[in-house]
Amino acid sequence: MARQFKKRPSKESIALVVDGKDEKWYMAKVKEHYPCAALKNVKIKPELPSHKKVQDLFDLAKAKLDEDYSYVILIFDLDEPLKDAGEMSKFNELYQKYLLAKDDKLSGQQIKKYGWMKNILLVVNNPCLEYWYLLHFNKTSKHYADFAALYPDLKKIPALANYSKKEDYYNNHPDIYERLGGDSGLKKARKNAVQFDNITCYSQGCSEMNRIFDYFESK
Repeated sequence: MARQFKKRPSKESIALVVDGKDEKWYMAKVKEHYPCAALKNVKIKPELPSHKKVQDLFDLAKAKLDEDYSYVILIFDLDEPLKDAGEMSKFNELYQKYLLAKDDKLSGQQIKKYGWMKNILLVVNNPCLEYWYLLHFNKTSKHYADFAALYPDLKKIPALANYSKKEDYYNNHPDIYERLGGDSGLKKARKNAVQFDNITCYSQGCSEMNRIFDYFESK
């Protein structure tokens, strides 16, 4: 009997897997404002996992691909894994498999287990999404242990002086996209973006949110 393969959707459908509501609210405003046809036309469904362990987030990304999604964007904050040696070890293990998958360098056995990673885009923030907000105003590689450590520098920026991790703050006028300087602020953040490095992540911060925009603009 011929092997049955699951049919992929004819139109690209993208799942956005995040580990916090901030990313969900931010991406909703990006989709509303940012003048990119590919981003506006594609259906993006944010997914908030019930558990936030490293393996849980990767498992959720795989589950979306096993459903009816053709691609997954996984936004990963490192604040919690960096405080747990076991979690960080798991992240590094899966991150290396991700790099091999994207470069088509997985072995035969690895392809069976990790080949699905070729269809995800992993975006790392260290320690959190708010590092991306800092880059809208200044280039920095300063290291912060977590959001609490970053918050004082965020509040020094006039446009974010009353920043709050609340939905109303993200949605009310001016919304988060406007507070970050609109299209010009995003352009600056993309220029200032810092790539994740698993060696320097203990001493330098980063945000790879620019990779989301690079992805959509390449379509």
